[in-house]
Amino acid sequence: MMAYLYLTLSAGCSLTVAHFLKLTETRETRSLNTLTVNYLVALIVAFIVGIGEGKGDGPIISETGYLLLFCGIIGTLFIANFLVYGKSVHVNGVGVTITAMRLSLLIPVVLSILLYGEPLNILTSAGIILVLGSLLLLIPTQTNLKIRQPHISWLLLTTFLLSGLADASLKIYHEDFSMQLNELMFMGFVFVGAFLIGLAACLYRGGPLFTKNELLLGGMIGIPNLYSSIFLIYALNGVRGAVAFPIVNTMNVLGGTFLGLLIWKDQVSFRQWIGITTAIAAILLLVLG
Repeated sequence: MMAYLYLTLSAGCSLTVAHFLKLTETRETRSLNTLTVNYLVALIVAFIVGIGEGKGDGPIISETGYLLLFCGIIGTLFIANFLVYGKSVHVNGVGVTITAMRLSLLIPVVLSILLYGEPLNILTSAGIILVLGSLLLLIPTQTNLKIRQPHISWLLLTTFLLSGLADASLKIYHEDFSMQLNELMFMGFVFVGAFLIGLAACLYRGGPLFTKNELLLGGMIGIPNLYSSIFLIYALNGVRGAVAFPIVNTMNVLGGTFLGLLIWKDQVSFRQWIGITTAIAAILLLVLG
């Protein structure tokens, strides 16, 4: 039961992050600078709490080079994912973007099956096929876009890929590195990489490093962003990845859709509603499988 509670908490944190990212549109803040603050807050909290919780069953770092390289790659994926995600939230709306992001469960589910030998059956196979169909339905036509540029429709596909790889990294950590580094320390090192990349990009762009609104929003995003990953890793201790990822993504799809409709008054086309419905059906098939 605790695993399902952790999945619910992970989904709640992800939706909180989505809400705060949407606020960057109304507060005239820069997404990159806001995200850089978010990673600074997240890494500070991760290291403080992680050290207090202990260092796991093994040494803090074993095979230091491999772990640091892995954390650096994942940190790059995290900040790139959030930049694309934030842009898509502004352009395509919260509900559709979260649905595309959460359909990325296909990537960690396939990884769980192929790399870690989790079972594959007819329902799981049908769910994977529906995931691909749903993604095609969710990509908006050019007339549905708020900003009519040819590259905008690729934001959902990029979000799909980056989110899937980021989630898959949590599965890889859980299976291969969790005995060497506890969850919070691992995420702390991941966020160090993301913060350094974000800081370098902010300095390169010039202008004021952080505004008051960017510090405020970045600080509010940091902790839920950290714990959305931490709770998901905790859940993987109780349920297999092919089940955990579909469940948490179902919660995010439903929650994100209603968040966008009720709070932000997003417009969702009939075609995209079909895509959202198909996505939920796909995720449920993966859960049942």
